Amino acid sequence: MQRAFATIATILILTLLAGCTDDSDFTAPAFLHMDGIGLAATSESGIGHNDPGFFTSNIVAAYVVAHYPGSMKEDSIGLFRMPFTIPVLHNGEVDYFDIYPAVEHSGQSLALPFYTFYNKIRISGDTLVSGDTLDLGMLTTTYNQQTDIPMLYEPFEPTEADVAVDSNMEWVRHDREGACVGEGYGRITVQPGVANVAVAIERTFILTDPSKVCYLELDIKSTIETAVYMHAAYTSGGSEDKNSVMTIYPQDDWQHLYINLGRTWAYFNHPSTFRLSFEALNVDNTDGEVLIDNIKVLSTSVVL
Repeated sequence: MQRAFATIATILILTLLAGCTDDSDFTAPAFLHMDGIGLAATSESGIGHNDPGFFTSNIVAAYVVAHYPGSMKEDSIGLFRMPFTIPVLHNGEVDYFDIYPAVEHSGQSLALPFYTFYNKIRISGDTLVSGDTLDLGMLTTTYNQQTDIPMLYEPFEPTEADVAVDSNMEWVRHDREGACVGEGYGRITVQPGVANVAVAIERTFILTDPSKVCYLELDIKSTIETAVYMHAAYTSGGSEDKNSVMTIYPQDDWQHLYINLGRTWAYFNHPSTFRLSFEALNVDNTDGEVLIDNIKVLSTSVVL
């Protein structure tokens, strides 16, 4: 579908250009292709984790920017879902392409922001040739060095002494086939007639700078709905309340979610401490289960 759209767009561009210029002035566009972007581990990221589960990701799109020799400014080519093949109205050398990884904001339809925790990718020294395709293939990005040491990382692996969730979530230690990554994961089981099962993360998160960006990432698959909640006080010294961050709908396969905690944190007036919990919702009054792996809570001051 993406390539079909690019082909239609190309035909329209060619038609417009042909109608506005002489044949002698017409230059066919070159094309840029990219398969996708993965997240790579690097010792330079400063994150402090080597566990493969920490680097699960779901980068679905990219902002593409180019700079051409002699130009006074960058050329914003656009935002595209991957894989893509797009026309570029340039023939000749390119100083660089800057590729900004973009993700889907969980719970926000059509939101594809640049994910501020990931580094942009710079591709230098290439040449675009009219009518030809420059294939960038599969690229990789890394965590930026200004990402704070994670406020939480829970991989549920058997090498841990314990896990950062309460006993309402079963810790499955050895199930390599069932886990998203590694051997372990957390499981919430709901029996018929039970309305919900709540699971608290046994960690109080401290975040004192309201300008910071804060996200919850996790891998999840489930047969029932799962709610994410933030617990905090509206004022210093006040009583704790609970507000919904989002509801996650059933997924047959593991999927990686990016959940922006900023809106709920702001609703609480940016308290310096808060807690998080999950709740399996038995809306159909049947049995079900929720599997969760690789929980991360991250913050950073870096914003595009």
